[in-house]
Amino acid sequence: MSHHATTDFPADRAQAAGLRTWAMEVLRRLGPGLDEEQHGNVLDDVKLVLTELVANAIVHGCGGDRPDVKLTASLAHASGVVHVSVSDPGLGRPECRQASNDATCGRGLALVSGVASRFGVKALPEGGKTVWAEIALPAALPGRGHVSRASAARPDAGLSSVS
Repeated sequence: MSHHATTDFPADRAQAAGLRTWAMEVLRRLGPGLDEEQHGNVLDDVKLVLTELVANAIVHGCGGDRPDVKLTASLAHASGVVHVSVSDPGLGRPECRQASNDATCGRGLALVSGVASRFGVKALPEGGKTVWAEIALPAALPGRGHVSRASAARPDAGLSSVS
């Protein structure tokens, strides 16, 4: 059975803190059945992924802060994963890239791929896109009572197109 929550928010980077609080409340309500330590680890990963997807949606999907543009964030718990997604009106597709040591940006999707079991992008019929990531719950990893960031990461993770 799937449990989910969705919220709309203005395309403004100042919204990130409120969205992290929203994610914490939603994850607690969705109740993926984790102990306190596991819940904290999953919550940290969800907040990181959500923050990066929101920042990318605002910077690349909207061209910067645009309080007049509404974006949508969703969280869902089903089949051993927490699904995090952010939808924006932009047509461009996110790309993983190698940031130089001096660069002040360009590492967001690398961070997402480090904690997500998989992630991708889906075009929306009305235009725009949804960028999503799945974070594996510890119970979803056979033979493990606890998932570490290293074991959950897939070195070959990248953006895949989902129709």
